Amino acid sequence: MSGNPRRIVMALGAVLAGLAIASPVAAHPLGNFTVNRAISIVIGPSGIALDYVTDMAEIPAYAALEAMDSDHDGTASASERDAFAATTCAAAAEGISLQVDGNALRLQRDGEPALSFPPGAGGLETLRLVCPIVATLVEGGEEHRLAVADRADDGHLGWHEVVIGSGEGVRITGSNAPEESPSRLLTAYPTQSLETPLDVRSGDATWRLAAGQQASPIDSQPTVGAPRSTANDPLAALAVGDGSLPGLLLGLLLAVGLGALHAISPGHGKTLVAAYLIGSRGTLRQAAGLGLTVAVTHTAGVFLLGMVMLAAGEFLVPERVIGWLSAASGLLVVALGIGLVIRAITSRAPGDHQHRGHDHADAPTDAHADAHAHGEAHPHSHAPRSGGTPLRARNVIALGLAGGMVPSASALIVLLVAVSTGQLLLGLTLIVAFGVGMAAVLGGLAVATTWLRGSVSLGRRVSEHRWMGLLAGWLPLASGLAVAGAGAALAISAVTRLA
Repeated sequence: MSGNPRRIVMALGAVLAGLAIASPVAAHPLGNFTVNRAISIVIGPSGIALDYVTDMAEIPAYAALEAMDSDHDGTASASERDAFAATTCAAAAEGISLQVDGNALRLQRDGEPALSFPPGAGGLETLRLVCPIVATLVEGGEEHRLAVADRADDGHLGWHEVVIGSGEGVRITGSNAPEESPSRLLTAYPTQSLETPLDVRSGDATWRLAAGQQASPIDSQPTVGAPRSTANDPLAALAVGDGSLPGLLLGLLLAVGLGALHAISPGHGKTLVAAYLIGSRGTLRQAAGLGLTVAVTHTAGVFLLGMVMLAAGEFLVPERVIGWLSAASGLLVVALGIGLVIRAITSRAPGDHQHRGHDHADAPTDAHADAHAHGEAHPHSHAPRSGGTPLRARNVIALGLAGGMVPSASALIVLLVAVSTGQLLLGLTLIVAFGVGMAAVLGGLAVATTWLRGSVSLGRRVSEHRWMGLLAGWLPLASGLAVAGAGAALAISAVTRLA
């Protein structure tokens, strides 16, 4: 290769940055797994108009489209989509409890559902369905009370809201629900609420008619709403590349970089990896093996979840599976931390640290042996052992499983895009490259931690400084407690989200 290497590297970086910026792919702002719902009520003089709005992200929408295709020809026809909309709206009406003055109202469909498919990540579609429903009111009385609740629960995570407004001639006198939708009926989710989506499934309101108001038909046209605002998913953008060799190579390089960025983001056990390796005596080879385990585990997890979803997407709730995997990952980390604590306590037992200066668990250095051979004075610290406990292969595998067993939504989207477009090899290659990027970060952290830990030369320095010996002696125990505590927090957080 000719030319200035620095200019070549800068040019390559510019191309990669341009590819990342110039390939925006719409992705659902609340996450690729979510199913979001809103109930919008308008109270009229003689009836109630209710719009039941469903907004599915890419992965549940993919499963819904598969379910629509009743003749299995690979495409959901107009008639199949209409049948899906009608069936879904009928089920939604059955799941709604609507009462006025303590009396249950009979809900019935009014007009045709509005079904649309806004674009999503990697060329996949999302799904938006608005079901128009009406209920007739019985005249009489001055003030009335309405109570509505959505009793349906399919296990999907997502946004839920209830909006209660009034039509002409009706005045709401009290309500615990807003009159304006905070998400504009699932088209513009508030940025500050994306991490903790709204979860309101019921509402109450009291109202009265304006003086002299006459009964009139209620407007029950479905509220379609504006197009939903979206985010970008750069990894999914790579799955719809131009197919050229340079584009493929750049895409793979970018996928590795995105995997590394994904591993750098909060979570993924970076702190746990460092804490565990500080509390145990791992080798550089074992640290590198940790990265390989992360890559294999993450890639296999994406493949397995994707295959299960393709085979049973209508019945599977992927985010629940990922939630339980997160809980299992946390419990595995707890077990690793407890193991560190037990070994640290055992190594500090009275019979284990007799004459610590002559501990031959590790091979002595030549200088150490020579000093004893010539009877030279040799300081012996009776501080607890500073080296931690040997790191076993099974511990490396368990730590790698904890770091890679939870598949990322972006990688799963790439797999679904690959299946949909017939570019399975490209999708699998991108997922592997993404896993390599994750492994590079976690494995690199493990190698750096192990190297730094060994380069401190604690043996001689601990002997010279009693306080350093005490600190180093307590380090494995503190590391074990930190690992176990962090794993417990991870497991509790995952179970809480599933509840």
